[in-house]
Amino acid sequence: MNEDKNPIEPSEESPREIPEQDFARAIRPNRYANLRGDFRYVVFVDREVWEHFRGEERIRETLRLLVDITKKRPA
Repeated sequence: MNEDKNPIEPSEESPREIPEQDFARAIRPNRYANLRGDFRYVVFVDREVWEHFRGEERIRETLRLLVDITKKRPA
């Protein structure tokens, strides 16, 4: 590794030479912020999983069943 013995420090004028950035448009609104109800989490599933279960209710039922099974199993 080549280390300089005399590192180059920025001059006093260099911060003034950097153009000022406007980040007002950089922040995107949260597209999930308007969800109403008891939603606290968002879960994305693959298309093939969605097609297999044919809807959110069957996915929820299956996940709840898996949770129940894992709670009943000895550690």
